[in-house]
Amino acid sequence: MHPRVRSCLTQLLTVLLSTAAPLMRAEAQIVGRVTAVNPDASGTPPGAGSRMLAIGTNVIHKERVKTSTNGSTQILFPDQSTLNVGRNSNIVIDEFVYDPNAGTGKMVASVGKGVLRFVGGQISHTAGITIKTPVATLGIRGGVATVVYPVTPDIASSIPNIASGNGQLVIGHVGTVTIRNNTGSVTLRPGFAAYVTGPNDPIPEPFRIPDSVLQIIMAKLTSGPGQTGGVRDLPTDSMAARVGYGTTNLNDPAHPPGTDPLGYFSIFDGGNSLAQNKSQSNQTTQTVPPAAAPPPSSPPPSCPPLYGCGGI
Repeated sequence: MHPRVRSCLTQLLTVLLSTAAPLMRAEAQIVGRVTAVNPDASGTPPGAGSRMLAIGTNVIHKERVKTSTNGSTQILFPDQSTLNVGRNSNIVIDEFVYDPNAGTGKMVASVGKGVLRFVGGQISHTAGITIKTPVATLGIRGGVATVVYPVTPDIASSIPNIASGNGQLVIGHVGTVTIRNNTGSVTLRPGFAAYVTGPNDPIPEPFRIPDSVLQIIMAKLTSGPGQTGGVRDLPTDSMAARVGYGTTNLNDPAHPPGTDPLGYFSIFDGGNSLAQNKSQSNQTTQTVPPAAAPPPSSPPPSCPPLYGCGGI
């Protein structure tokens, strides 16, 4: 081939490839969007560099989401499922398929480490949701579940016979949660938890989760002091009242209603409205003893688009 012809073909191929690359990125499947975030939280789409997450950021199929020791984020999916990713976590959205007309689909996520809470949307009431960790696979149907892997020292010290740095803790709050590994399976009732040490280790009998553990996990999933979940204009008590919300369920004397505005839309509130019973309500409002809990109120309306069901 003549050198001049080869040069022209090389230039043409370069132009074609440079044009195709943005098109391929534009066609990447969007599976959800960020509805709350506390720095430092980042996402790494397949074949791309890491980027900082912000409210409104689209989450791509196979994207890896990571948070620092101070970071946390929430992802809202088209079927209205929400995934809160707590501090020091690393997860991947392996698969998300949803047919809004039929209300059916499939969702699979992998947890490398950290703490997350899933609140089920439409898909969880049909095919269910699958969450994988190195030691077991979870099936979540029609409900709310929390996953911690590996178990941290602060959690291990609050539960007898559990070691830190090893194993997976799964808590079922609402609906059905089934844990499977190579030895068999266990199904959790609401308010119960199971601890799995390895893929080939028998799964012990579920146990009722201590209140102190729920408080620790809540702190890992929600905004810390000075964090706002990424919003600029913080909602006030009067704003919450106008949209039909009562006082926050997270009654903490150090953070009364108004000082932690995103508590109005916390993922724990979502669990309350789904549970519809006192036992489950106590499991998800652990910052005050049951005797001091506020009187029950009507379930809140659907969550505002900005926050989704479970803002942090």
